[in-house]
Amino acid sequence: MKINFPFLSIVLLFIFSSCSEDDSSNTNNIQFVAAFENQSVSFTDTEDEKVIKLVFSETAAQNGVITINYTENNLSYSTDFTTTPSAENGSIEIAYQAGEAETSFTFNKLTENPREGENEKSIEFYITDVTNGTTQGNTNLLVNFSEAASLGGSVAPTIGGPNEGNQVYIDLSAQTETIVARDKWDLAFYSGEEFRVKLNNSLFMMAAELNTNNIDEITEADVEDLQAQMQLLQAGSDVYVDNPNGTITGTAINEISSVLDENKVYLINMGNEVGTDTPETGSVAVAGDSRGWKKIKVTLENDTYVLQYANLNETTHQQQNISKTPDYNFTFFSIITESIVDVEPLQTKWDLNFTVFTEVLELNATEYTAYGFSDYVATNVLANTNAYQVTVNESINYSDFSIEDVDESLFELDQRVIGSNWRDVFNHSVETNLFYIVKDPEGNIYKLRFTALVNENGVRGYPTFEYNLLNL
Repeated sequence: MKINFPFLSIVLLFIFSSCSEDDSSNTNNIQFVAAFENQSVSFTDTEDEKVIKLVFSETAAQNGVITINYTENNLSYSTDFTTTPSAENGSIEIAYQAGEAETSFTFNKLTENPREGENEKSIEFYITDVTNGTTQGNTNLLVNFSEAASLGGSVAPTIGGPNEGNQVYIDLSAQTETIVARDKWDLAFYSGEEFRVKLNNSLFMMAAELNTNNIDEITEADVEDLQAQMQLLQAGSDVYVDNPNGTITGTAINEISSVLDENKVYLINMGNEVGTDTPETGSVAVAGDSRGWKKIKVTLENDTYVLQYANLNETTHQQQNISKTPDYNFTFFSIITESIVDVEPLQTKWDLNFTVFTEVLELNATEYTAYGFSDYVATNVLANTNAYQVTVNESINYSDFSIEDVDESLFELDQRVIGSNWRDVFNHSVETNLFYIVKDPEGNIYKLRFTALVNENGVRGYPTFEYNLLNL
């Protein structure tokens, strides 16, 4: 799925100037700037067309034209590729209209990607003229006839505004996002060597082990006291949620045993529905009504999960066999729709997850609690996505940071490295003194900084970030 960019006016202030807060560049005198949305585009073997976007620093005040030239590497126009609109004498003219915030052209691939041992094929486009304006930032775009890692770009994950109704999985190297309604699933069954079950913590779900193997004998009266403990901001509720660092051994539900009698029934707090209220500008409304309670039991049969589930007062239960899914972190199941559902991309095909999140915080000097966060960014630790945080100072800034500055010893395998640290909710802004280094499952190393928490109207739920490949 191609990344959508619904909001760019704030992020472009960063892209076009390509400077950090300690740079001396000044864009106040620039009235209209155009740039490529990304630094590079890659074609898989099966792809033959892509829309190339150009974005503006502000809405165009009048009609105009962007002139783009290009340099070919082992291919030629009309034989290997064409564009719409078409090129004339090595130049493409892209018209835009007054009132538009972006424009585009279409790139058509006519020949196959090179095979092993064949010469690489690529085209570099560069902006040479903008009517009544200029270009800065991403002035060049490299198009590869291969699955090369993205050089970087700007991204506005579609998390759904102040209700943040989506979980968004970002693959930095492929420049893709996968958007999933965060209430689409409830339980995730691990596909790795262990047999583990994860809760949907974007809905603030919790699980508590009960002292029984018989799911049908449990009633609401049996668990009333426990229900009061399984709440956000309740002392001790941290033991009912998955370890927020993302380790698979830290699930609230114990590892599923091959010995049938060792698997207990669990009380499940189903958490909260996705919010529907419209909050004050700059705030969020991520939590709606309670989704109620369920009871579940998970066992194994021939290396397949067997899930039993029911409402609390039901004396019978439903049952579902759930197999591991090779090449994915989990197989996902919805108790609400009683079905296996598609959620995450392939295990190594995502790096960041923008989501609502259940954290564990210190409530007082001796007690901890589960607590909900919005605008959270988790890394794909189960595919070995590593990251670390960098603080800007007199000698370190985002623009000048290069591969030589990367400190391998600082990488952490913890999905909370970015977390909520990147934003200041009180000022409705990003933390401009922080950026992040991310190493993806293929070993690509990116620097990444956030450029907006809100949209042009100050509404939350519209984050944006930019990133650049360091190990070119």
